[in-house]
Amino acid sequence: MENDSSTLPSKGVNDNSSLLTRNELRKLKKVQLKKLQAHQVIERIEKTPLKKIFSSEPTQYLCLTNICFGGIGGVTTEKLSNIFNSFNGYLGLKLTHGKPYSFIIFNTPSDASRARESLNEKPCDDLNGKTMFIEYVNLTYNNFINQIKNSDKIEIPGLILIREFITVEQEKKILQQVYSIKSWVPVQDRIVLHYGYSFDYNLNEVGIKLSDLEFPSYMNPLIEKLNKLFPSMPKFEQLTIQLYPIGTGIPPHMDHHSSFGPNVIAFSLENSVIMEFKNLKTDKVVNIDLPRRSLMILKDDARYAWSHAIRARKSDLLENGRVRERGQRISLTLRTVNPDRICKCYWPELCDRNINSKS
Repeated sequence: MENDSSTLPSKGVNDNSSLLTRNELRKLKKVQLKKLQAHQVIERIEKTPLKKIFSSEPTQYLCLTNICFGGIGGVTTEKLSNIFNSFNGYLGLKLTHGKPYSFIIFNTPSDASRARESLNEKPCDDLNGKTMFIEYVNLTYNNFINQIKNSDKIEIPGLILIREFITVEQEKKILQQVYSIKSWVPVQDRIVLHYGYSFDYNLNEVGIKLSDLEFPSYMNPLIEKLNKLFPSMPKFEQLTIQLYPIGTGIPPHMDHHSSFGPNVIAFSLENSVIMEFKNLKTDKVVNIDLPRRSLMILKDDARYAWSHAIRARKSDLLENGRVRERGQRISLTLRTVNPDRICKCYWPELCDRNINSKS
C-alpha cells in the first residue's frame, strides 16, 4: 500500500500542479468543501444563484466569501487592511453586519485581479493560516453593489442625533460627579441610578415615584440647551443614569407607550456605541452610531414603532468598515411620565394599551 508521500493524479487543481501527495489532495478537498459551504450559505441568504452574484470576469470589487465582522479567527479591519494595502489600487474594505462575507474595493479590475490571484484559496499567515475565498462581484447584482457603495444611511423618522451636544469640559465635570456616587443599583450586567421615578426593567415601564430625589445640578445646563433648541420640549420627570462596562448592552425593547411621554432623550458620555434599531412592522434593522457627548432624541416613529438595543460585545463595526473597540460608557436618559397611563398614539397595533388588554 502506498503511504501519504506517494503522488496521485490531481483533479480540478491549477495547471502548474499535475501531481499531489495524498496529504495534499486531502487538504485540497477540505479547502474546496469549505469554499462550497461558504458559497452555499451566500446563495441561501441572497436567494439568488451564484452566477448572478459573482462574475467570472474581473471587476474592481472583491467578495471575501468566508470573512466577516465578528467571525471566528480574530479577523479585524486592521488585519485585512494590512493584507490588501500591499497591492496597488487598494481603496478600502466594507465589512457587513450579520453577514458571512466582506468586500474589498480596488481602483480597477486589473488591480483586483492581481490581489485575487495572489491570495485566493491560499493560507494567509496574517490571518493565522486561514484560507480566504475570493470572488469578483457581479456589477449587475445590485444588492451587493448597494452594500458596497451605501452604508446604513437610512433615516428613522423621529430620530434626531446631535453630535458634540455636550462640551468636553461639561463631560469631565459630569463624569467626576457620577463616579463619586456610591448608591448604584445593579441591573443585569450594568449598574443604574434613578431620579424622579424608578424604571421597571422587567416591563420597560415607569416604576415608583422617588419624590425626595431631584435631578443632579449638572443636568441643568443640558436641559437648558435642549429647551433652547427645542422650545416645545416638556418638563422631564424621570432621569436614568446607566454605566455600561465593556462588552455589555441592553436587550431589544421599546419603552411602554402608556408609561412615558412622546420624547425619550439620551446623552452618551465617555465612549461611543452602536445602537441597533428594529422596525416592529417590517423587521428592518438599522444601526446608528451614538458618538461620545452626543444627544439622541426619539419621537414619533422612532419612539413608538422601533425597538432599540445595544448588543453585548467588545467592539462595534462602523460605516467605513473599521472596527472600534468599546470602552466603558455612561448614558443619561430623560423621560416624561404619563400620570394617567393612557396613550393616544398613532401606532395602536404596537401600543401596550391594546397588547395588555388582550392578555
